[in-house]
Amino acid sequence: MSLVSRVLAVSLLLVLLPLHPAAAAATTATAEPRLSRVTLAPGGPERGSLLWVHTDNVEPYADQRLEVTVELGAAAAFTETDLVSMVNSNTIELVVAGVPSAPPRPPSPCVRTGTKFACSWTTSYNAAKSVDVAAVLLVKPTAAAKTGDSAEVTVTARLGDGPIGTSTSIVQVGVGVDLVAGQTPKVKAAPGKTVKVVPAVRNNSATTATGVTLFIDADARLLAPTSYRNCRYGLVMICTFDTALAAGRTYALARPLLLRSPADTVPGSATEVIHGWATKDEWEDESLGDQIGTPGTGAPLTLTPVASAQAEPPQADVNPENNYAVTKFTVAGKGFPVLSAIGSARESAVGSELQLSPGLMNFGPGTLRPTLFTNNALPVAVRLPANVTSAGSDDCVSDSDDVYYCSLQRDLGPGQRATFAFAAEVTDGCGDPGKVSVPDRLVTADYNPRTKHTATLSVTVAGATCVALPITGPRAAWTALAGLALVTAGLVLALRRTRRAVCAHAEGASSAGSPLEGQAR
Repeated sequence: MSLVSRVLAVSLLLVLLPLHPAAAAATTATAEPRLSRVTLAPGGPERGSLLWVHTDNVEPYADQRLEVTVELGAAAAFTETDLVSMVNSNTIELVVAGVPSAPPRPPSPCVRTGTKFACSWTTSYNAAKSVDVAAVLLVKPTAAAKTGDSAEVTVTARLGDGPIGTSTSIVQVGVGVDLVAGQTPKVKAAPGKTVKVVPAVRNNSATTATGVTLFIDADARLLAPTSYRNCRYGLVMICTFDTALAAGRTYALARPLLLRSPADTVPGSATEVIHGWATKDEWEDESLGDQIGTPGTGAPLTLTPVASAQAEPPQADVNPENNYAVTKFTVAGKGFPVLSAIGSARESAVGSELQLSPGLMNFGPGTLRPTLFTNNALPVAVRLPANVTSAGSDDCVSDSDDVYYCSLQRDLGPGQRATFAFAAEVTDGCGDPGKVSVPDRLVTADYNPRTKHTATLSVTVAGATCVALPITGPRAAWTALAGLALVTAGLVLALRRTRRAVCAHAEGASSAGSPLEGQAR
């Protein structure tokens, strides 16, 4: 799927923008489809066109029969196509993320007969009105496809016995161009200070590129405020340029992007800012683009030639993989907050259930922001007591039955703590105590922590007579392996979160005066 489609899918799925103004309540459920226009390049790559369905007057959570058809018509003569259902499937997340191979899925509810796809499945909606991606039409030009080929595609959608909604789209073959994102260096700035980044793009083809679109994937907390009228601001910053990019020339933003971290950011915090480019026609394929974010009001942002340099046919990029560039932004300075591991000493009975809440306390200075800086997730290693069993915690992954790695999921300022809830059952009167271990600095790929802040996690059973045994085997390996495991867990847990996720499964912040269980350092 192209960069443009991914941006639109993520943005619109998250904010659920309506495709049409609110209409008067109907007596039956309605479904209105819309298929994005597709612009291909001769010999170019496959493109994905999102098939959106806008539903209205639906009974929430009730099973609904949804029927969708796509009639390719003359487009079948110069394209190879497939229709992939996205209803009741997590496949959309994988497609949007660019995962090349999705897990096995049930047989497709879509059947092709001649030039027509027909899909039918049962689904449900959590609101009377919604916007959903029902399917993705995958389109690739045949070897015989040539510039100027164009055909109308008709789509329909129907919920139950409701009216049939119909719309049309276009599949066209344009001129191939190759936009290449200019690489940006690693940048560093002290907390609260700004640093300049100048995205650039090269037209690496023999054809003038008649306009481009820039996508900047950066948390709004990192971007210094701007308001360019040719840019839209939301989950991503999107700027469109009418500039004609001459063949073989490189162009850069006339004004740099300014990145800055919050003033109380922990030194060493690091994140990535991604920018990508698309042709003007690829952006215009997605007419939903004008529903993403808020347009700026100031003077427009412009492009300027970097080195010493003509209505045109539609254009499509022949090599989308080089349209992206990544800037690593690191917060300069030294120093790390004083952290404390939170453990507990509980008393219970064999067979009883209880909750263990290991975690960490931040004594400052500095605020950890895992939703902004990936390495602020700061994984906490938790080895449960040997005499309990647990199904784990929502923010933790396990490498064995009793060792978990828990990732901080929300901002944690000075005087605040975060804990991870483990529902556990006491299975024995005796057993080695567990341990909570917190890294002593930000985790990086090349950092093997030598010291950690630790606390004990134990459950005792009244009346049980226990004999201490020598620590051997897997438990002796805890000290040697915990440091490396913390590094690995940090990378794994980072992949489990979406960008700028604000789910706060790590529990409640409190003041510095709040009582702590088993605080140790």
